[in-house]
Amino acid sequence: MRCTNLRLLLVGGALLSMAACATSRVWADWSGPPIRVVAAARTTRIAWPLLVGPQDGAVAAEHGRRLGPVEDAPLPDIAGRWMGTWSGYGVIARRTSKAEAEFIQAGRWGWGRLVLADTLAADVPVIVSYRGALGVPVVFDVFQTSVVVKHEAGGGHLTAIFKVDGDRLVGMLRGHATLIVLARQR
Repeated sequence: MRCTNLRLLLVGGALLSMAACATSRVWADWSGPPIRVVAAARTTRIAWPLLVGPQDGAVAAEHGRRLGPVEDAPLPDIAGRWMGTWSGYGVIARRTSKAEAEFIQAGRWGWGRLVLADTLAADVPVIVSYRGALGVPVVFDVFQTSVVVKHEAGGGHLTAIFKVDGDRLVGMLRGHATLIVLARQR
């Protein structure tokens, strides 16, 4: 009961101080009708066309640029089976064991499985130890020189960043001192 009286006293004091400090114009704004929001369906967006003329082509050529669509370099193909090793800290010393991955790529994205053997007493994400020889189901994004691999349920469980070097992937597990080196199996 005492706590309720104290709360009422504090709320009443706060309201009284706000009312005492407010000018008549501010008080009229506070006590007026609520603000109404206009529906977004009535708004129209206008995009002005980008005008490119012959003089722009001359300026671009002078500065070593060209007009037209920019062609991106082709993305590396990482689909297939990869074998290698992982190395990380264990309970007492550094551990090294077998690593394996299998990726299916569809353009810039893909999915697959990442297996790190003998991880029970190693500094790796818990999901890697739990899944064991079954492997962790992953999805990935392919960039020009790198691949970001994440657990299919999100990067909070597992994230690995690999650098692509021909038929080799060299990467680290984010948040852990675990190095993974994989080579493509033909």
